[in-house]
Amino acid sequence: MEHSVEGILRGGRFKKLLESVMTDAKKQANLNRVEIEVLYFLHRYENFNTLTDICQYLQMNKGHISSTMDNLHQKGYVVYQRDEKDRRYVHYEITEQADSVIRDMDALWQKMSERIMSGIAEEDLQTFNKVAKQIEENIEIMLGE
Repeated sequence: MEHSVEGILRGGRFKKLLESVMTDAKKQANLNRVEIEVLYFLHRYENFNTLTDICQYLQMNKGHISSTMDNLHQKGYVVYQRDEKDRRYVHYEITEQADSVIRDMDALWQKMSERIMSGIAEEDLQTFNKVAKQIEENIEIMLGE
């Protein structure tokens, strides 16, 4: 599933589904849904590793994500470093400790994606992804105005 599609599906019903399929992973890692989503996001989109990137993806406020990042750092799942060019930015990176969580989420994500997209022709998915990207771009333009 592409980033644009995920953005569209991030509504309440998708979060409810995600919460239900992540039950075992949350218990095993002693993490909540948001913490696991952040780790998985950092794994999948390595170049999008700032607080702003994470907030935009999860559509959550900076205070909540900042607290989540502090928790993940204290638990040893992420490390961070200040941007060399602009010290206001912090870049987060997952540690090896997150490997088992990432493996579990890869399997869950693959299975869930297959079921969500079942019965949809590849050509239709490509069209949907193209349209979703254009919608995302249009929204960004409108927000910038």
